[in-house]
Amino acid sequence: MIERRRYPRYKARILIKYRRVDSSLSKWQDNPQVENISLGGMLFNAYEKLPVSTELVFKVHIFIEESITKIIELRGKVVGVEEGVISYPTRVAFFDLDQKAKSDLIKFVDYLK
Repeated sequence: MIERRRYPRYKARILIKYRRVDSSLSKWQDNPQVENISLGGMLFNAYEKLPVSTELVFKVHIFIEESITKIIELRGKVVGVEEGVISYPTRVAFFDLDQKAKSDLIKFVDYLK
């Protein structure tokens, strides 16, 4: 099988919260389970079935070195959603990462390797 992903995915059990960008009334959704993460995106279990192309903002609690943690903000767009019983496995692609967030995400992915 040929790997088509641009960035390798890594299993990660990290704390995140997210909210929709398209509504000022959108509330933060705390601590959905993250399945995996890469420099290009993330697979997590959303509490609601989000439409494809929905833009989200994430607060992600990451490790950048042994015993050093940080919370970074990432923007993502929903690229796929699967049916679920309690939650919905949701794939997002990151976009518009500023240099600092990208640098921190690179450090985190390197930490996971």
